[in-house]
Amino acid sequence: MPVVPNAVERLAMLRLNRGPGPLLDLLGAGSFHAVAPAIDLGVFEALDTPRTAADLADDFDVDTDTLGSLLAFLVATGYLERDGDRYANTAMTTRWLTDAHDTNMAPWLTAWQEVVLPFWEREFERVLRDGEPSVDIYTWAAEDSERAATLHAGFRAAATLAREDALATVPVPSGATRLLDVGGGHGLYAVAFAGEYPGLSAVVLDHPAAEPSFRDTLESAPEGADRVTFRAGDYLEDDLDEGDGGYDVALLFNVVHAHDAATNRALLERVYDALRPGGIVAVLDQFTGDGRTPIPRTAVRFVDLTYRLTLGAHTYPAEEVTGWLEDAGFSDVRVKRRFSGVTFSLGRRP
Repeated sequence: MPVVPNAVERLAMLRLNRGPGPLLDLLGAGSFHAVAPAIDLGVFEALDTPRTAADLADDFDVDTDTLGSLLAFLVATGYLERDGDRYANTAMTTRWLTDAHDTNMAPWLTAWQEVVLPFWEREFERVLRDGEPSVDIYTWAAEDSERAATLHAGFRAAATLAREDALATVPVPSGATRLLDVGGGHGLYAVAFAGEYPGLSAVVLDHPAAEPSFRDTLESAPEGADRVTFRAGDYLEDDLDEGDGGYDVALLFNVVHAHDAATNRALLERVYDALRPGGIVAVLDQFTGDGRTPIPRTAVRFVDLTYRLTLGAHTYPAEEVTGWLEDAGFSDVRVKRRFSGVTFSLGRRP
């Protein structure tokens, strides 16, 4: 994690400009590039109980002194704590980077290290010059099964942060029996809704490359998985309901940022047609202008740049998305912003 300056350092570096503030970015970058190999090596999973550097080096068959330097740096950046010659995870690391909780973000960091940032470096100059990458990151990832698996595992890990907000925000109609997860890939949201609503079955419609991640979700799902199926296809071209009588809920989570406005309008019109009367559409995304505090505000600008570099796309204001919903025929259109920073645009088919 980034180094948090103390009060004197904040005054000198960030208020008085007497010290090099960009040094904090360098230290943060170093921290990230230390955490990623630690995850890959299995350091955090191995430190569920205190261990010495020598013990870990024997287990991993690596150089003890180099591993010791890595562990010491992870102590300085708050990922580990040290008692004598023994290292252990901090509470933050246990919660967010191990399987001790269902919020393990390690696959998300790995996806950035191994897939997203290499794509940044590959395409940055081209996008800066031409406005779009030579190929979108999904197509590029699909060319290599391991790369695709890493990326989709990262998406699944990131979705754990918004899962509870989605369940609390999306107003599933009473008696609903069918849910469509458009571009739902890993299926984490569809499984969560099926588990919450015993009468609900769900279909995840996405590219075939996402199906292995979906299968991983089913294997770890406590309940509801038997009522969720994956349909390989193209949600921009394929019939959404296949003549099965329509859906009660349609989820478009992290979908609209990947397409231009005309494509999104056409997609929402097709979603409208695929819903039964009274059906609900829920759009979750990162929206331009969201973020009332520095971290979420910076995060939105960060993902907007990421979408430019990886998709030739960008974020939209939530109000623009609600306009698309209204134009598609939805009523009771509204924006719901959660305290966590997650934002939903919702509508109902009359």
